[in-house]
Amino acid sequence: MELSFRFDVVIMSRYKGPNMNIPNRSKLRVTVLTAVVFMLITACSSWAVNFEMEDNVHISNLHRIDDDLIAWGSNVTVDGLIEGDLITGGHTVNTNGHIRGSESVLAYKFHHTGHIDGSLRSFVYFLELDGSVGRSVLASGDDIRVGEKAIIGKDLILLGTTIHCDGLVKGSADLTGGDIVLSGTIHGDAAICGGKIKILAPAVIRGDLTYSARTKDALEVAPGVTILGETIFKAKDDNGGHAADSRWTAAIVQISKILAAFLFGVILLFLFNKYAVEAANQLRQRLAVATATGLLSMLIVVVSLLILIISGAFVLIGWIVASTDAAAGAIVLSLSILMVPITSFITVSGAVLFYSGKIIVAVVLGYFLIKLIKPGAVYLSRIQLLLGLIVLTIAFALPYLGFLIYLALSTIGAGAIVLGIKYCRRDMNQAAAPVPEPGEDS
Repeated sequence: MELSFRFDVVIMSRYKGPNMNIPNRSKLRVTVLTAVVFMLITACSSWAVNFEMEDNVHISNLHRIDDDLIAWGSNVTVDGLIEGDLITGGHTVNTNGHIRGSESVLAYKFHHTGHIDGSLRSFVYFLELDGSVGRSVLASGDDIRVGEKAIIGKDLILLGTTIHCDGLVKGSADLTGGDIVLSGTIHGDAAICGGKIKILAPAVIRGDLTYSARTKDALEVAPGVTILGETIFKAKDDNGGHAADSRWTAAIVQISKILAAFLFGVILLFLFNKYAVEAANQLRQRLAVATATGLLSMLIVVVSLLILIISGAFVLIGWIVASTDAAAGAIVLSLSILMVPITSFITVSGAVLFYSGKIIVAVVLGYFLIKLIKPGAVYLSRIQLLLGLIVLTIAFALPYLGFLIYLALSTIGAGAIVLGIKYCRRDMNQAAAPVPEPGEDS
């Protein structure tokens, strides 16, 4: 929950302040959306994965992980070698080692000094990039700093409030923010959109420089800067800019929801694979029963929420009554305080169950879609989860009908999970039952 909130802060922080006026830039939107979707797809190339989740996760320089790694914790430090992709999240993430695949980061603070052979996708509040990336970089944050030692093998796309780019970009650069300072080298074109733009020596732009701002003098080019191509100014469109910003923000929020649900689903399938498989089977084979079970489960959650609200009110009433009638007040307080933790647990569990229901529906939907193309598809893979989430997100975005679809599918998925837990527990109990010896009465 904390990470989800911080990610929303990262996205929305780009629009705070008087200088955060971002024009309608179709090329940037298409590029970023394509990059984010590509990020999720490429992270699903293999189901072989290592999972690390604790308060402090440290992959030392003596460690070598042959497959993908998913690392989640308050502090994550990777100093070793990762042969596959790295998906990591937490408060503070440091990657100082070597990642042969791509890296995806969802965190509050991220510092990279190592080497990534593939691409880097980073959604953080504060970013320090001092290492090398073999392919492209997509990053969104409040404060983004690309240091002098940073080397980007292909394109660089940054969205933030404050951006400092001092490194080497072998492709093109697309920078969108409030205050932007560029002093590095860009081999391709540079597209910059911001409130205040400074290009300082010894910056080199080998292609064209296109900048967007409210006024032409928003760009400040210091002596010693080299721009080999043309310098093109595009004025901010005040009439349509805000509408374009709203659409862009809505698209980013939807992408963040897909990313959060995907990461949650990967963790769910890894930690509770047996229950997830059984829940998916129940959804496929007993849709009507899963629907009825989901409706009953959500009814219990709603009743528990009402009891929780009433119990909270009776706690206050008990304190008031206790001041005049100690015995009656004590009884009211005891009953209310007893009900609060019980109903709180049921309510929170129901909310998690409801959200998880969407995950189960997504992975089953993705399985059927993949099966249409590839009949021998592996059951419950990450690519199926991602594809299902994308389709559901589109369906949920439908006006009026989308919310009803969301409620219906999440409820059905929740019912399938309840049935999956029930049957898995029954099988476990049967397996644990003692086997009668020969000759004993059954």
